[in-house]
Amino acid sequence: MKKLLYYAALVAAVLTGCNEDSFLEEKALDFNSASNSYSTKADFDAAITELYYLVRQEYYTTYDRTTDLSKVADMWITADPLKSNVTADFSPSGAIAKFYWDQNYKLIAQANTIISRLPASTVLSDEQKAAYEAKARFFRALGYRTLTYLYGDVPLQLEEVTAPKTDYTREAKATVQAQAIQDLEFATTNLPDIKAVKDGEISKPAAYMLLAELYLATGANDKAVSAATAVIDNPELKLMTERFGSQVKEDGDVFYDLFRPNNQNRASGNTESIWVIQFETNVDGGGNNTSHFFWDQGSFWGERFFAPQVDKFHIITPDGINLQLFDWPIGDMTGGRGIGTHYAAPHLYREIWDEDFNDMRNSEFNWPRRFKIHRPDVIAADPKLAAAMPDGYFDLENTVLPEGYSMETGYDGGTTPSTQLPNRFMCGYSTKMTTPFHHPDAQYGNKAIYQLAGTGGKTFTDQYFYRLAEAYLLRAEAYVATGKKAEAAHDINVLRARAHAKECTADQMTLDYILDERLRELVCEETRRLTLARTGKLFERITKYNPYFNAANSADGKAYDAHFDLLPIPLSAIQANKDAKLEQNPGY
Repeated sequence: MKKLLYYAALVAAVLTGCNEDSFLEEKALDFNSASNSYSTKADFDAAITELYYLVRQEYYTTYDRTTDLSKVADMWITADPLKSNVTADFSPSGAIAKFYWDQNYKLIAQANTIISRLPASTVLSDEQKAAYEAKARFFRALGYRTLTYLYGDVPLQLEEVTAPKTDYTREAKATVQAQAIQDLEFATTNLPDIKAVKDGEISKPAAYMLLAELYLATGANDKAVSAATAVIDNPELKLMTERFGSQVKEDGDVFYDLFRPNNQNRASGNTESIWVIQFETNVDGGGNNTSHFFWDQGSFWGERFFAPQVDKFHIITPDGINLQLFDWPIGDMTGGRGIGTHYAAPHLYREIWDEDFNDMRNSEFNWPRRFKIHRPDVIAADPKLAAAMPDGYFDLENTVLPEGYSMETGYDGGTTPSTQLPNRFMCGYSTKMTTPFHHPDAQYGNKAIYQLAGTGGKTFTDQYFYRLAEAYLLRAEAYVATGKKAEAAHDINVLRARAHAKECTADQMTLDYILDERLRELVCEETRRLTLARTGKLFERITKYNPYFNAANSADGKAYDAHFDLLPIPLSAIQANKDAKLEQNPGY
């Protein structure tokens, strides 16, 4: 029977005039492939969903990638076991250079495929085609924005690649960013407004945010003002100024509320959120799992890296007795299952708050420096310590140990215990990175004392990609660039008023002031390395504000050289591009 079918097919091919390409073409009948996808609206919806997935995968799903774009910046001192060796970290054959290159070109390739398939679709109206194209072009612009900030000149591909291509060349950064701007101008026209989309979806304001940023990157400062204004003036968006959401009946403030569980999306009443990366704990594909170990994909590891590991903090009595005040991991204001491998550099920890230490964003809820002692019996048994900490708290700002007493805070590399605060075992930190008193029930070993068990260190909340506060910061930056310092100060003071902070003046308005205000407002939200790369401030601020990278001895890999401002083109990409030369960045 099989032979008869074969010969029948052969005869039919001969009689109709054999088209070899058509006759030999493989057609997928029982699985999705490039040949049979994009035939229904659901196919295009699935393709767009993949774009969201790729964005989340870049920023939030892999343990080692959680801090790549923030640790080599002006914020964090990087401690063992994740000390940074810049030469090794930024090697052309290393994981960092390859990951961000591959991930963003995956995003671009997926967007290009959608754009290329839309014209032939017979199931979509012209209006629907424009909407899908707007979404795809937003993500393509996002990919090229990230690539140009990280690598400079990069290959520009605007169509679906249907056959192996091994002759890429680098296009000028300005050309690539101009294309990204063109994509975003299309997106701002054709995306729906924010009130018409579900939580987690992009909309006009998200496109205007990215467009304002790219206008700034290319010196189109007046256009940046207009784009940011389109966000600020959107009647559906408003800064949150009153307490709200899941923990409104608990101690806190409105800035703290912005980052509590279930409060990021507009469904919670949050009118400040613009685009929020979605997590669903213990749901397949949800990106967060209470049982994942850190080497598995699936979570945002903010808590583990940025909260301190307080059990390593000890007090030494004059007789040499070692007293432990804190247990770990305890999910109270000490942070949870942190290991403190990224703790605040002096500029972030102290200097940016010197003007107004009572800024709400520096409050005990948002940047705690005062921790309730887990072992009060230890203090009660020593009258001198009891007098030094009468309220049962260790206060990094105000507690003074009795004469003859000392502290050690664990081994931060090497063999000598550190006595300098803050360090990874006793430091203030941003509570955006954790959920004090509100970890998932599956994380608790003893919920009565908030003791965590098993795996942990993840941040179990949705994460802002854009919120309205950043629009004010972008517009202020554009105003400074055009000499309108009074207008810049006005925008910054909108944020400072919400934080009950001292007003700034027009005379203070510089790019560095705005970068400091971004730290106060957006620390742990913005991808800091991208911001500093966009503004041309990477080398200057890293060497000025991050003592970790100021080491005089370059042999330990800490010395930061200006050529590190661009990542290397990954060796794998250069080697695969066999029919043209993909130039390497200088210094590598």
